[in-house]
Amino acid sequence: MTTVPALLDAGPDSVQEDIAEAYALVRAFDGDATCPAAGDPHAEFAELRRRGAVQRSTLERVMAGVDVPEETATLVWHVLSFADAEAVLRDEDTFSSSAYDESMGRLIGRSFLQMDHQEHRIWRNVLHGGFNRQAVLALRDAVRSDTAAALTAVAARGGGDLVAEVAFPVALTTIARMIGFPPGTRIGTLYTWAVGLLDDTGGRISTAVEELLDTPSAWVSGGLVDLLLGTENPEIGSGPELLPAVRLLLSTGTEPPFRSLATLMYATLTDGSVADLLRTDPSAASSVFQECWRWECPLTWVLRRCTTDTVLCGQAIRRGDLVCVNLASANRDETRWTHPERFDPRREPQPSLAMGTGPHTCLGRHLAALEADQMLSALIDVLLPDRSPGWALDSAGPIGRGFRSPRRLGVRVARSPG
Repeated sequence: MTTVPALLDAGPDSVQEDIAEAYALVRAFDGDATCPAAGDPHAEFAELRRRGAVQRSTLERVMAGVDVPEETATLVWHVLSFADAEAVLRDEDTFSSSAYDESMGRLIGRSFLQMDHQEHRIWRNVLHGGFNRQAVLALRDAVRSDTAAALTAVAARGGGDLVAEVAFPVALTTIARMIGFPPGTRIGTLYTWAVGLLDDTGGRISTAVEELLDTPSAWVSGGLVDLLLGTENPEIGSGPELLPAVRLLLSTGTEPPFRSLATLMYATLTDGSVADLLRTDPSAASSVFQECWRWECPLTWVLRRCTTDTVLCGQAIRRGDLVCVNLASANRDETRWTHPERFDPRREPQPSLAMGTGPHTCLGRHLAALEADQMLSALIDVLLPDRSPGWALDSAGPIGRGFRSPRRLGVRVARSPG
């Protein structure tokens, strides 16, 4: 296997340090969020749903909770109900993912996130080989080992931050393994570069990744990049042309997953009945994390661009209009769930939109389920093996507006892990 470019070479002993440095940047960015964005927007969304399922708004109000002068605002249609959100996400003929051209496209270049129809399906068909259920299950032992080791280390130290020390490293390490980065790569550096938190002065990081992409033998066999490099499909390209895809996989494979894992741990640690349920019935894990995704999905919105004049819930939407689908609101729609504000894994299960739906259903849904399942299992084994209060939690719970999750899960462990 080819050596990692010097700029990206951490060596096996420094990878975790690099991940910790990356999380410090994530936390600094979260800490810079404005007060409106840092609060709980669910009450606002519920009130908006009562006024109408589809409303005219601005992108600044929807995403940041702030109002700006009309002349500088970005107009958007705000979709709040489950039925209308589902309709938009299923209809790629009318509502195009090209809406991301002006946001993610400017940051990472054109990727399969922005594609529709056959162009998008070509990419999904190749990547499905690494994201299908069988391929993901092959990672189970590695994910279990990483998760248990991280939790055990926190317990052995007498406590720590479960977001920084467990959720983020597990999510980033797992997607980096799936992508196929060579061992010893600075995956923390690459993640912060991928999401735009790290200034790539002079394009040094991009150039180093392009160097890797120009060297197929550098990538782990069977990984996502190896699959893409092996397609020889001009629609996908090869070498440096895959740079946007690598950035997208790193960002979407880490950001929502680590936040959903953090929320899952928070829900389990603050509701004793959840741990009791899992101890008596481990198969209930699926109900627990599916409900957690509905209750607090990590990404609250997705964007679409209207391709033709249409009508949605009585509103005339014009060609070219921007549409913001509010997943957090749709997943708490009172017409679909009773007491939707409650986290209740015993409720009658039915699909939410946490993983999307339609042509752009999340490619990583099986991976997310595996990570959640292994996290719950390890959490029960390490911190919650019985009903004794062997720990104390310090957390404000899920916060944020665009991305929602606990920023900190400070846990103090009063006993040694069993």
